[in-house]
Amino acid sequence: MPQIIWAGQSGCLLPLLIIFNLFFGKLFFHSTAIWLGIEGVLIFLFILKVHFFVRKISRQSHRPQGRGLPSARQSHRGRVIDVEGRVVEEKEKLK
Repeated sequence: MPQIIWAGQSGCLLPLLIIFNLFFGKLFFHSTAIWLGIEGVLIFLFILKVHFFVRKISRQSHRPQGRGLPSARQSHRGRVIDVEGRVVEEKEKLK
């Protein structure tokens, strides 16, 4: 699936354009209808960008366990694993 550039890599450009248009758009467009129309389009694009971003994050957080690092695929139910991937013994859990 091709990535839409404006939806994933625009950073803070879109919110900056929204704020800039809100304060200075009337000076450039000389028409309230055009100024507010462009503001509405920018806000709509921002909402779409946030929606796609949230969907991308939620899709990555619900991945099946078969992907990722080999240590992440191993089942460690009922055991405590430290940062280095070693199993923590019962005596060490209480400390």
